[in-house]
Order: sequence, then structure tokens, then C-alpha cells
Amino acid sequence: MFSKAVPLLPAQNIRASIDFYEARLGFRGLNFGNYAILTLNNAEIHLYLVTDPLTQKPASCLLLVNDIEDVYTHFSTRGLLQKNGMLKDSRLGMREFFITDNNNNLLRFAQRK
Repeated sequence: MFSKAVPLLPAQNIRASIDFYEARLGFRGLNFGNYAILTLNNAEIHLYLVTDPLTQKPASCLLLVNDIEDVYTHFSTRGLLQKNGMLKDSRLGMREFFITDNNNNLLRFAQRK
């Protein structure tokens, strides 16, 4: 019945957000003015424009990966990890770490143990 779920995250500037995801995370972005579609391998994230920064509340999404240690190493060498975003085991049976994007949205990368 379902084929895929895609997170939809707020962005204050679509062009700056596409630039962040492409340059810092390796995604490819399509810009539709007030909307963007970002893809990397099988992952897909959509962004929508928030014109009033006072009403924007950061969101979060979970990105499941197969090789969490490799992904962690790749992003940690780029200085992208959140202050407490170190690779760790969660109580939910996942190995995970966190990155915050340029809009303060939380990207949680995880692998089931």
C-alpha cells in the first residue's frame, strides 16, 4: 500500500538550504522557488519555505543507514556533528548520531542493531 515516507522540513531560505545540503551533506537539490526536493541515494528530504522566522519551529527527521560508522566518520570529518551528536547506542536498539542543518532542523542518522 505505502511505497515511501518523506520528511518535510521548514527552511527560511530555499537556495541557502539547498547549498547546505549539497555542499555539506552530499545531497542533490531541486529548487521550486518556495519548495525543494533533496535526494541522496535512496534518501529524500523535502523543504518548504517559511517566510516568517518567528513562526518557524525546527523539525526533525530520522534517516536510516546501513553503515552508520562510515556515515558518522564522513560527517564528523566535516565538522557537522551537533554538540552532543556523538555516535552512541540508543535505548531503542539503534546506533545513532545527530546533525543540525542550517535551519536548526535535527537530522538523526541511525542504524538498527
